[in-house]
Amino acid sequence: RTDFQTRDIMSSAALAARRAVASPSTQCSASTQTLKHRVIATRRARDSRRASSASASASESAQLLRGRTVANKLADTSLFLIGIMGSGKSTVGASLAKALGYNHLDTDELIKSVTKKTPSELFAEAGESEFRAIESMILAEVAAYKRCVISTGGGIVCEKTNWMHLHNGVTVRLHGDSELLARRVLADGVEKRPLLSGDTSGEEQPTIDSIVAKINALLETRETMYKQADITVPLGARDDADGAPVDVVVDRLLTALEERVEADAVQNKLHNEPREGDITVTDPRGELGPRPERPGP
Repeated sequence: RTDFQTRDIMSSAALAARRAVASPSTQCSASTQTLKHRVIATRRARDSRRASSASASASESAQLLRGRTVANKLADTSLFLIGIMGSGKSTVGASLAKALGYNHLDTDELIKSVTKKTPSELFAEAGESEFRAIESMILAEVAAYKRCVISTGGGIVCEKTNWMHLHNGVTVRLHGDSELLARRVLADGVEKRPLLSGDTSGEEQPTIDSIVAKINALLETRETMYKQADITVPLGARDDADGAPVDVVVDRLLTALEERVEADAVQNKLHNEPREGDITVTDPRGELGPRPERPGP
């Protein structure tokens, strides 16, 4: 064969190869393989979601069962969640109430329901003192109810008269470091925080640093009041900059409540009036009660 013939054959073979790659049968086969891969991937994702859902359901069921046990020990006593802004009182309160089988009340939401204004709007229009007065009235109303988890505003501890109502139940402080709380506040929206929305220290948009500074300033005046809580529950997590998940915080809270109830039961036993036969006195010297007979000589 001449060189020209060889080149023609090679060119024809190359052309045939290109046509074969682009032929419908090959395309169909490739599409079928791609479809199979997609189906397999979809099934795996679905199975993974089902497994995660089943695990979450089992965890939730276990928490509900444990919550009911703690609720029985609480004997209908209400809980008041306190803490600085960003501590998650509303979110944790709703989940805790579900676990205990309690009702959930939020003082900020009740203020909105009564006044038809948000806390930020009330602060701007009427001032903080008027807002605190309304907040105290709301607290006085809800404190009379049993079997409630009540999420309060961050500044509710500042009014001394409010503690009379807070002491009607168990006060629980949700506590985290200032940077964690600041990140949460910024993510949630500064406009929802009346103490921040009107005070950005000259900035157009508050930063993490300015929010941390504001939180630390508030803690300087409120820390001694927050420390009056019956229980303090940490929000931090070693491997999560955003803090522990809500279900973990609720688990910590249930543990703390159970321990406190058991400790109080021991304390109450010490303060109960004695019944006949409860008190026995043993004198190691043998000087009380009938003297033992001496043995004969």
